[in-house]
Amino acid sequence: MIPKSRKEEYAEITRQALLDSALELFIQKGFSKTSIEDIVLQARVTRGALYHHFKSKEEIFIKLYKGLVEQLVTVIETAIKDIDDPWEKASGGCRAFLNYCINPDYQSIRLDDAIGVLGWARWRKIDSAYTMKVLKNILEELNDAGELTTGSVDIAANMIYALLVEAALNIAAAKDKAKAHDDAIEIIQNMLTGLKKSDSNEG
Repeated sequence: MIPKSRKEEYAEITRQALLDSALELFIQKGFSKTSIEDIVLQARVTRGALYHHFKSKEEIFIKLYKGLVEQLVTVIETAIKDIDDPWEKASGGCRAFLNYCINPDYQSIRLDDAIGVLGWARWRKIDSAYTMKVLKNILEELNDAGELTTGSVDIAANMIYALLVEAALNIAAAKDKAKAHDDAIEIIQNMLTGLKKSDSNEG
């Protein structure tokens, strides 16, 4: 492998500094209140350096958001990788999603900010390709085993994911985030239970 030149190494460092600075600012201030000038000052680079790597503030935001969604998928997949029972896997995946919302180790862009910047259609396309795909795979496993009350995996996945998104928004806005988190888990657990066929219910 040919070693990177000093110029290439500097370019990578500069790009990462811009991304790190922008993420910190987007989390603290939100997209609309963060300016290009804020980002370059935080990263200690020039405006020209930013535009060498990114066309706009929006492009930086999209790059960061996709990275955070990929991180969330990794968190969910790690949480459920050792679970064999598909119902427990579905429950564990939803729980991991909501745990992510209140875990201080995973500082993330607010979901409402992401939807506002990307627009509903583009945001949904990104999330459908990542987070919702994990949920859909689990539901397909349950459907193939004949354990779902509905034959429409797509509708079930959409409704559960919509509930998760609303829960995430409510947790973000709640004064008591821990209670909002626990309430959401209970509601989603009840919804999952309702999707079980009667012969799949315990008792």
